[in-house]
Amino acid sequence: MRSNELLETVACGEDSRHQFKRNANNADGLAAELAAFANSGGGQLFLGVKDNGSITGLDAADVRRLNQILSNAASQHVRPPVHPLTENVQTDQGIVMAVEVPDGLAKPYLDHQGRIWVKQGADKRHVTSREEMQRILQRSALVHSDVVPVTGTSTEDIAEKAFVSYFDQRYGECGEFSSFTRLTVKRVT
Repeated sequence: MRSNELLETVACGEDSRHQFKRNANNADGLAAELAAFANSGGGQLFLGVKDNGSITGLDAADVRRLNQILSNAASQHVRPPVHPLTENVQTDQGIVMAVEVPDGLAKPYLDHQGRIWVKQGADKRHVTSREEMQRILQRSALVHSDVVPVTGTSTEDIAEKAFVSYFDQRYGECGEFSSFTRLTVKRVT
């Protein structure tokens, strides 16, 4: 990323894909940001930029310290670990560390305390409702709605005509198995 690209991005302000931090002092705070991005489609964290978009910059010692904190946050404070890419961009005010967090493939990502974080606009929040957790699991292909049991139901509740129609359409006439399903599925009236 070139300095002019950085300035253009920062001038647009924070949003769901871009977060600014003047500095960072602990791995837990960075872990929540990393998890939120990984759970929400990915994004960029800019260290050395105030919330209002003004660049404060970092010196070489800050960059070394932040690389260590970021490494610890990504590998030890987020489960499963995330793999951000960093790039140091030189500006007139100092270095800005651009941290690219890819969209996670192993969602949900949790922080050190077991909380799931997501982006909501320019902010992040932790997920608290069971329904939202289920949606995250479904989007990550860990839970499939067609295999989740429906309480209080049995095979008696399956509509034979609808099931056979779906089965034939989806799989074609499958000889023995199709005949078997017609015999074992009872008509619901």
